[in-house]
Amino acid sequence: MSFGFLSGLSGFILGHKLVVGFYLLIALLLFVYRKKFQFQFKVIALYRTTFGLGLMDRIASRHRELVKLLGYIGIGVGFLSMFFIVFILLQSVFTLATVPNSPSPISPVLPGVRIPGVPESFFVPFVQGIIAIFIIAVVHEFAHGVVARAHGVKVKSSGPAIIGPIFAAFVEPDEKQLKKKPDIVNYSLFAAGTFSNIVLAFVVLFLLSAVFSPISSAFFPQQGVMLKNVESGLPAAAAGLKPGMAITAINSQPILSNNDALNALQLVRPNQTAVFSTGSRDFSVVAGANSKYPGRGYFGIVIEPVLKNQSTPFFGIFSWLEGLFALIATLSFGIGIANMIPIGPIDGGKMLHLALQRIGGEQKARRTFGRLSLLLLLVILFLLSPIFRAILKSVAGFF
Repeated sequence: MSFGFLSGLSGFILGHKLVVGFYLLIALLLFVYRKKFQFQFKVIALYRTTFGLGLMDRIASRHRELVKLLGYIGIGVGFLSMFFIVFILLQSVFTLATVPNSPSPISPVLPGVRIPGVPESFFVPFVQGIIAIFIIAVVHEFAHGVVARAHGVKVKSSGPAIIGPIFAAFVEPDEKQLKKKPDIVNYSLFAAGTFSNIVLAFVVLFLLSAVFSPISSAFFPQQGVMLKNVESGLPAAAAGLKPGMAITAINSQPILSNNDALNALQLVRPNQTAVFSTGSRDFSVVAGANSKYPGRGYFGIVIEPVLKNQSTPFFGIFSWLEGLFALIATLSFGIGIANMIPIGPIDGGKMLHLALQRIGGEQKARRTFGRLSLLLLLVILFLLSPIFRAILKSVAGFF
């Protein structure tokens, strides 16, 4: 039994050697320079500096009224994001409860780690993921700092942070000064991070559309599709499809682009058969249920385009940068919205707690907020249950 466990553990380490090595290096640096870090709850490490404070002051002083206006707009965006994420969580509970064997609709972001029970499309590449998360965190926290300075609230420190395995950043406004400010100032400061992340996502999407897309069309026109990933245990894998296979037709419809493939697959309902052609062989795949779109079939595949000139070095650099920008847009929007979950000490929780205080007083607000936080925590744990089951199943296989 112990041999099986050790074999599984060694397999995981070898399969994630870059990730494991990187975090061992980070752990070593944290130990060596532990006196320079402040540790909170034993899993949060803060490195306090004054880096960026001068730039926050300059932006806030030169564009004070604009920053304040954007901060007030951010309040509305923050509350809308809060309602949106709560709706999505509750809708996901219904889907997970009614669709058998649904994958987890949410997932922790762990670059370079393939999390059991999570669709392959949720995988975040290691290097791109670390860079994207750091950029998102810096933008998020910098926005908090600029809004604070625009309203005359002192920012005592800033710097990098490590929260468990996640790299982040932080700014530390003077809490005593902030509490003396009007509620609208507190709301705008709390919402600034989410608002900046959503703006960042749309800016990056614009760059992808206005810059990357024309370059790609000019130098790397699409000439077919292939299977990037085929998730084990799902219909496509059961039918014999494998990553790297070129798909030339689906149900006799020629496939020359991703849109062709998506249009063909959208017509397939759960339990219906789709015939994938590779040019030399046909594969009959019985569609499963789709947790996100109940009326649409699910195959467990990720399709990527086959492009002209994709073997050139320029394509490798271009596609890596395009992937990084796409990841920044996706994660920035997702992390920004998730930050508005009205729970605990995160920004959404702070906004709701302040609103409840003004409605019913401190004592009632604390009681109501505590119950709501507990309820949402249970919801999140339920939505993560497919991951827990997959991990337990994997561990049980070692014994």
